[in-house]
Amino acid sequence: MTFLLAKMLLLLILAAAAGAALAWWWFRRHYEDVTLEYARSREDFLTWRDSFEERLAARPEVDLGPLREQIADLHLVVRDLPAPEPVDLAPLQARLEALHERFAQLRLPPPADLAPVDARLTAIEHALFPLQTRLDELSAAVRALRPSADAGVDEPPAPAVPEPDTETPAARNLLSHPTHGQPDDLTRIRGVPKVLEQTLHKVGVFYFWQIAEWSAEDVAYVDSQLERFRGRIERDAWIDQASELAQAPEAASRPDAH
Repeated sequence: MTFLLAKMLLLLILAAAAGAALAWWWFRRHYEDVTLEYARSREDFLTWRDSFEERLAARPEVDLGPLREQIADLHLVVRDLPAPEPVDLAPLQARLEALHERFAQLRLPPPADLAPVDARLTAIEHALFPLQTRLDELSAAVRALRPSADAGVDEPPAPAVPEPDTETPAARNLLSHPTHGQPDDLTRIRGVPKVLEQTLHKVGVFYFWQIAEWSAEDVAYVDSQLERFRGRIERDAWIDQASELAQAPEAASRPDAH
């Protein structure tokens, strides 16, 4: 093992010596002394600079006399200009002070207490809610009427009673417009994009508490009005989501919950 290491060390020494000899030989063949070239380049630069300075010194001097004369004439014109007359701002100051005094003397009436009016309007809205619900039911019943097939020619056709198995009644708590405050943000329900919220407004759904109170018949009716969004009410569990969202402080309260 020692003999092998000694042999490897000897080979490394020989390789280093051969590399040093090769480098010395290469530098001897390609070495070039640039001292003379640098000295020649410096002399050329000094010669060019001296020549440039001589040409610059040989240029004729610029005559600035006309420019100085124009500046002097301009000074004379500015000096001879009449001073502007002082503007008397006393009348304007007096008018401003008079306006300030008049504003200081104004006495605004105390703000009116609109709380009783607001409470009365709220009570009226709550009182009209059952009537609105009844009107919605009557409107749905009128739309469901069908003319009798065997009515006589001389007699007016009698309205046929809608069949509950084939006609889906309207939901009980649909509204014609948001009569109970600002509508809730229905897009907070998962599965309700903005375009579907607008469709629900057209159907009469504006608040979380409406969706939370739907029965199976209400779901069937509203789902029939959603066109290409049918099936989302049950698939996305709207009623459960709306029940939770209706408890939020910012959600609109049911009218009879006050």
